[in-house]
Amino acid sequence: METKMPMVLDVISENIIKHGSPLALKGSEVSSWAKGLDLPAKGEVLFYTGGEYQMLPFIDSLVKTITHLDQGSKVFSMMMGARNILNKTGFSPEKMYASVLAKDKDRYNSVCFKAAKVLKELGYEFCYSGNEELYSGALLYELGYLQDMEDYVKRVVEVIKKSGAKTIVCLSPHAAEVFKFVYPKMVEGFDFEIRTYVDLVWERRDKLAKLQSAESVVIHDSCRLARELGIHQELRDILVSIGADVKEAPMNREWTSCCGGPIKILFPELSHVIGERRVTELKESGSAHILTSCPYCLSALEAGRAKGDSAVVEDLIEFLYRGVKA
Repeated sequence: METKMPMVLDVISENIIKHGSPLALKGSEVSSWAKGLDLPAKGEVLFYTGGEYQMLPFIDSLVKTITHLDQGSKVFSMMMGARNILNKTGFSPEKMYASVLAKDKDRYNSVCFKAAKVLKELGYEFCYSGNEELYSGALLYELGYLQDMEDYVKRVVEVIKKSGAKTIVCLSPHAAEVFKFVYPKMVEGFDFEIRTYVDLVWERRDKLAKLQSAESVVIHDSCRLARELGIHQELRDILVSIGADVKEAPMNREWTSCCGGPIKILFPELSHVIGERRVTELKESGSAHILTSCPYCLSALEAGRAKGDSAVVEDLIEFLYRGVKA
């Protein structure tokens, strides 16, 4: 029996293969956060965003489209038909449509900027591929497009090798996981040291600025970070080192509950329900200030806040940036 993949997955996979981004963002759009930082293109350590924080508002807008349009409807078919025509000119109408509705673009772009500034404050030197940076391809692998993934990773590795780096520092745990466990199986000689942003901050946490006053926070452990990469105590060490009062949710560390992010594209309504439940669970810790360290968790938990909920959802990067000198 032939099984047909949902149309939205074809949209995303084709965009990755053709444009190097699930939502067909241009290199200039992905790298716009770095303007004014004068980051070198070559160096020992490569700062890698993969465009994951940058594309979140567009994904959220695409999800809204999927939620309100039946994928079997004539309207959706027309939208996809227009996409096939416009692809010849290099445009992606799903991105164009999403960009009209996209909110928080500045916020998600600024997470990358803030991450770089925090690392600079801690004394790290690193390079960045700028307009040439490509998405890691993690979704191709996770969604089962394995042959496409094998071809795609070669392009990503070419860009990485141009930097001359020996170490790759990933902002997203999804990128870190795929680089660490998948790329070595698909690319001969992929022997880069793979580090997470959390790793680097943890190693120099004694240099972080202290909080002006004790603040209560609760950590949402990312599944990828806590389970696959084994990073969870480091988050707590970092926060304790700056004077934060860390509370614990009932489900934490390796036993963390899902935020709903992984199914957001296929089952947006179910994703919202799971995210809402996780926010409620996190608040049971006694703190309504939620911190995470994954772009998809950040987006899913933000979407999971009930209307009028006073809970604050932040990325660890945003929280630490408060201590960075202007």
